[in-house]
Amino acid sequence: MEHEPNDITLETANGNFNYRAAGTIFDSTGRILVTTSTTAAAVLIGGRVKLHESAAAAITREFQEELGVSVTPIHLLAAADHQVTIPGETWQQIVLLFQVETTSTLPEATCNGDHLLWQTPERLAQIDFQPAELQPYLQPNRSPHYIQDLDAGFGSSW
Repeated sequence: MEHEPNDITLETANGNFNYRAAGTIFDSTGRILVTTSTTAAAVLIGGRVKLHESAAAAITREFQEELGVSVTPIHLLAAADHQVTIPGETWQQIVLLFQVETTSTLPEATCNGDHLLWQTPERLAQIDFQPAELQPYLQPNRSPHYIQDLDAGFGSSW
């Protein structure tokens, strides 16, 4: 996973760490905005938080960079402490998941050419959606939850 200057990332011989923000928009029928990816059938829009940047500011920046639209974070849905393994790398991540709103017209694809998709929660449960740990918490205005997958015996809502 490549990173930019000032990303809150730590790479060590024993593993790596990321601080990330992710976000989604819900339509009037409860469908969830996701994007295609080379690593999964569907992923959330987001990326690394930068040093001296709040997670809310990071998700606003990520939507602007990836979609060219302005968004407003309106609700924290979840905070996840989870592990990601990709070929040759293991990452522990803290991800803050936001519900966002926009008055802008959404493009059909990201600046990288990944397609935007509106998916139902049921459909996300059937496909390779990453991070899968967040799928149950993708509901509008849901009370924030803490999700931790490093110790299966721990995890609760706030």
